[in-house]
Amino acid sequence: MQQPGEYRLESLYGQEPPPEELVLRGMADLESELTRRFERHHEHQRQARVHQEKVRKPLIDAVSQDPQAAEGARGLRELETSWRREQEQFLEAPPPQAQEVTQRIFTGSIGATVTAPYDYPWTWSTSTGSPQLSVSADKTTGRMSFDIWNNSNDASGSAAAALGIFFKPMTASGILRLSSNPAFNYYWWTYCSFASAHSDAFIGLYVGRYTLGNSFDGAPVNQEIVLWSDDSWWSGAGSHQGSNSGYPLFAQFNVDSSHWYALWVWCGGSASGEGWGVFSGSGADSSMSVALRSITWELFGC
Repeated sequence: MQQPGEYRLESLYGQEPPPEELVLRGMADLESELTRRFERHHEHQRQARVHQEKVRKPLIDAVSQDPQAAEGARGLRELETSWRREQEQFLEAPPPQAQEVTQRIFTGSIGATVTAPYDYPWTWSTSTGSPQLSVSADKTTGRMSFDIWNNSNDASGSAAAALGIFFKPMTASGILRLSSNPAFNYYWWTYCSFASAHSDAFIGLYVGRYTLGNSFDGAPVNQEIVLWSDDSWWSGAGSHQGSNSGYPLFAQFNVDSSHWYALWVWCGGSASGEGWGVFSGSGADSSMSVALRSITWELFGC
């Protein structure tokens, strides 16, 4: 096993990693698809609300005769505010500790375990209404995060973040195995009373393929492993938090020397709620903090 820092991976590829702005242009197709997905989901919610309102109105009219109804809705809103403060403290804590990983090149096939700093960061987000939304990716520290809360408004938001490395095959063709074990904290909730709320999140691998002329040429890997997904209309799924010290990610795909590749670990999520009225309302949150300790690739020539 080689000692940390003894070799630079560029010596295997025969070139420096292409510049960040070039790789990020290749993520435009993914950004467009994520935006279309958000808009479709938002439109489906809007259509469902039209029909839901016909059911909800007579119920609210009946409930509003009870003086405790307004107290209950007010109590849910106050609980959401207190949960938000608790969530902010939870996400400020570092992800769970795991064994340190050192950068190395290994033989047999040929492969490498790459640690921070990574070559490329990427973030994306979109929203309607006025949610509280933040997203970040730091290639120097290997930290990624997103935080989406409808902020007591009729609002929706979606965000994604990724960290990636450059790879160029050293053989005419081959099979590449890509893996990583990121650690993360998460916190999410849906609470509602006669209104809709949604929260979801995923983590996975993404690979962008580029021609030697630096044109984006597709995504042989687009992996989204759902960690949670909830749509609630009447009471909600409640509040949930947790952590994972090493979530296993793996993909295998064909590569060739007429392309180079950007290998990414990414995460994302969305949240939407209708805010709170006197007798009804909903709140939702989707938040995640990720520590990416390493990305490992292994090439088998063929």
